[in-house]
Amino acid sequence: MAGISNRAKNMPSSPIRKLVPFADKAKEKGIEVFHLNIGQPD
Repeated sequence: MAGISNRAKNMPSSPIRKLVPFADKAKEKGIEVFHLNIGQPD
């Protein structure tokens, strides 16, 4: 069965992931959070 390649394992995680805890805390406080993620165009 295929697994995750060593190259993929060594890739750094996306910097946007560091913001997730802040967004979650804001949502818990009732603050509306707009996710403006930038990705690949369709």
